[in-house]
Amino acid sequence: MFKNWFGAKPAAGTARVEPVLAAPQEAAGKVVNLQSSASFEEWSEQFSFLGTGMVNRDTAMKLTAVFGCVSLLAGTIGTMPVRVIRKGKGKGTEILTDHPVHALVNLDPHDFWSAEVFFEGLFALTFLEGNAYAEIERNRRGEVTGLRPIFDGTARPFRRGRDVAYALTEDGGTVGREQADLLHFRGSATIRGLEALSPLKCFGRSIGIGLDGDEYASRFYKQGVNPPGYISFDGKVSEEIANEVREYWHRKFGGVQNSHIPAVLSEGGKFTSLLTDPETAQLFQSRSFQVLDVARAYGVPPHLIGMTEKSTSWGTGINAQTAQFYITGLRKHIKRFEAELSRKLLTPEERLDGVQIKFNIDALLRADLAARYEAHKIAVGGTQHPGWMTVAQICELEGLPAPDDPDAYKLYRPASKGSEDSKEPAPGNQPPSPMFKTSREDEE
Repeated sequence: MFKNWFGAKPAAGTARVEPVLAAPQEAAGKVVNLQSSASFEEWSEQFSFLGTGMVNRDTAMKLTAVFGCVSLLAGTIGTMPVRVIRKGKGKGTEILTDHPVHALVNLDPHDFWSAEVFFEGLFALTFLEGNAYAEIERNRRGEVTGLRPIFDGTARPFRRGRDVAYALTEDGGTVGREQADLLHFRGSATIRGLEALSPLKCFGRSIGIGLDGDEYASRFYKQGVNPPGYISFDGKVSEEIANEVREYWHRKFGGVQNSHIPAVLSEGGKFTSLLTDPETAQLFQSRSFQVLDVARAYGVPPHLIGMTEKSTSWGTGINAQTAQFYITGLRKHIKRFEAELSRKLLTPEERLDGVQIKFNIDALLRADLAARYEAHKIAVGGTQHPGWMTVAQICELEGLPAPDDPDAYKLYRPASKGSEDSKEPAPGNQPPSPMFKTSREDEE
């Protein structure tokens, strides 16, 4: 093991054996240069105890900005209704409720988790580490019977000839899985190898700065003597007296509970403050900037995670930003997740027949009551245009009981010009034509 890390070459004449369940190692003879920053990051990954500032998914979620962004993205997408549909030419969209996969993605993918917990947990890992995995359970006929999320294990894709396989490590053991037996959700672009970029590695330094800022603020309020500074005496002070004064000051005036108690010094002691209000303001400004920086990296509007300092928290501007986030921020993630689910859970014949697995993003618009009712009015033909939904379909969308009126199941079609309702009146009953004056000559 250590020979591989330090780049030792294999003995002459020894055939190199490729690992079965792991990705091919780096070329033999490559010596790690500990003086470069890239190699230091590689060593830090191998030896996490070298530093306490390593950012992983547990420490990153301690930063409120990361927790807010990940919870927003994963929770919003994970709680959307998922459906198995078929799109046919001229036949519209049909929901295949009798498809076996439909029950898995809507109700219980696994015995331990509901569909909402399953998707939200996997998507949270996706937006933290860039990649999340779930094992596809099949029966002897190859039919999908369950989906098991890989929460506590790790999976690494590797090339096996012209195919792709995965090395799945759980409970101290490693097994191989075919590509068709593992769902691989990617949270960002894949530009190197077979895995997507990891947010924790791409902007882990920004997250680390935010965590350091929280730690500094915590120490500032817990230990801070407000305002901190130094105590001076005329003449020389021994180390024993200095320690005694320091302990007295910390005991009497240290901590939040003593932050506003007036200080009293005897024996000619003088306190000089080193902290001013502008420095305190810079502390809060730096923490606000880290929130904006994390929100920018995740593509989340700051107001959605509570950052409303530079914008109003209500009104048409906020509504427009939120709608834009649904279109540009969520759509790219939803399309990737839909493609992975359809590619692994449906057969090629079903996909060619127009069968797809879709997240119902329209459910996000249900919160706006006025806009929803206005859309329903247009859908049934309320503006005298041909309707494309019936009243019964609108009632089903709103969770209302089916109407008893037979006309509620018919599409509205406005009367055409040749119908009985639109016949022109008889010539004798024609209204007088309006008089239009187009020039001065007409007046004469």
